[in-house]
Amino acid sequence: MKNNRIMRLGISVFIIFLLVSCQEEFLEENPTIFTTPDQLLVDTKGAEIYLTGGYDAVQNIISAGGQGKPGMMIHWGAIATDLTFYPPWGGDRTQIYLQQQTPSNVTITRIWRELYVAVNRVNSVVDRIGAMTDKQIDIEDRENFVAQAKFLRATLYFALVSAWENVPLIVNEVTSLDNLDVEQASPEEVYNFVIQDLQEAAAILPAEQGGGRATKGAAQTLLGKVYLQMTGFPLMQTDKYALAEAVLQEVIDSGVYSLEPDYTKLFMLDNEQNNEMIYSIGFQGPGAGEGGLFGTYYGPQGNVNNGGGWSTCFAFEEFADSFDPDDIRLRNNIAKHNANDVPNPDEALFNEELWVVNVSNWRGWKWRASNPNTYPNDTPFDNPYLRYADVLLMYAEALNGQGRLTQEVVDVTINRLRDRVRIENPDRPEEEIVPAMILGSKEENNIVILDERRKELCFEGWRRNDLIRFGKYEEAVMAINQVSGNSAGNPGPNYAAFKMRWPIPEPEIQLNPKLKQNDGY
Repeated sequence: MKNNRIMRLGISVFIIFLLVSCQEEFLEENPTIFTTPDQLLVDTKGAEIYLTGGYDAVQNIISAGGQGKPGMMIHWGAIATDLTFYPPWGGDRTQIYLQQQTPSNVTITRIWRELYVAVNRVNSVVDRIGAMTDKQIDIEDRENFVAQAKFLRATLYFALVSAWENVPLIVNEVTSLDNLDVEQASPEEVYNFVIQDLQEAAAILPAEQGGGRATKGAAQTLLGKVYLQMTGFPLMQTDKYALAEAVLQEVIDSGVYSLEPDYTKLFMLDNEQNNEMIYSIGFQGPGAGEGGLFGTYYGPQGNVNNGGGWSTCFAFEEFADSFDPDDIRLRNNIAKHNANDVPNPDEALFNEELWVVNVSNWRGWKWRASNPNTYPNDTPFDNPYLRYADVLLMYAEALNGQGRLTQEVVDVTINRLRDRVRIENPDRPEEEIVPAMILGSKEENNIVILDERRKELCFEGWRRNDLIRFGKYEEAVMAINQVSGNSAGNPGPNYAAFKMRWPIPEPEIQLNPKLKQNDGY
């Protein structure tokens, strides 16, 4: 009974700490270690292994379902947005897509629990490594490891406050079954804690492309994203635009990151840690026990001549039609072909004779590999959590929010992204292909920026946050009208304003009487 209570509350007790290395770059080996923290945390090597357990916890739940977990970036960030739709047999995902989620939704409950399990693991890293003596670990290594863990903790709490708003704020490792009934903090309290963690991390971490580890640029980029989210619902703190501008300017001025010249190479397996990737959650697979879902959930893998696909995720026709036909992002991100009919994935980018799949079976194709694509739920693709293209888009948004966006800034941000995605077409004038953005009114600029984020960052897990922040979530949901292949229906008739946030899981409320349900549920 006690063990069941711990899992339902999302709090794990560190009697035995199981670590599986989640980033091949971190350690030369991928050890599985069964030991107590006290036995492990005696030197720098043990501390690094312990920190890797924190990365593993974030990989499992924030990303696309590592090790069978229900990934936050898929279920919160993409489902129930204007990117994808689901058939009736999609289970909990279909409920979320249709705006029919309830406090008893099993997937939402699992995500809550796993997020708090991850919080406790990362809290343990912060507390225990932070308590190591100078004789056990060099002080610079100790500060660096704790800073990385604070970045990881910020990602977890940013996910929690984005989805539920009113969540318990637990800032230290829980090792006892006593006093587990925790009250919810206000959204502002959680955001302020996230800001503190990221500021402290950015002050310590090195300015470099980290190869999957947290860095100064990663902390600053996430901090800019947090500031921008605070400008929208529910806080509406427009003073945060200036703070976002300042920190994003530092990322731009660092010179560490740059745009990948060829968008089609940006997400390829042999180029995953390129200089556009500020922080990418790593996966290894297939068959390594470290695979994820990005290549399956958003991929057209599957049997020949059936449209492919292991998942129940389909791309909206309206989303595909929103692209300029000669925007390479359309061809790179949405598959209109049978993947296993094409040995070379690049061939389908330009050979329109291969686009034989009915509109009802179009799928994501951002993460693609050569055939045969035979690794369902065990794909090796990394999750690009933060990348430089997002920094440029956020920087333009921060300036526009202050009424200070200029054409010069537009040209070095949004128009830079458009410049790299144009496909030459001799039948069209160059200026008509993915035309450059022209500065307009503040509201007109917001419409363009939000649309550009949809095209550039699709399937990366930020769409719902974007729509909420821009005040366009209800409009986007109500406008969904997929006809072909959408036997589950459209979500508009089920939508109500309170569904902008998720319900607090009912099993958690039953176990913790201090939790209060979000209004409307």
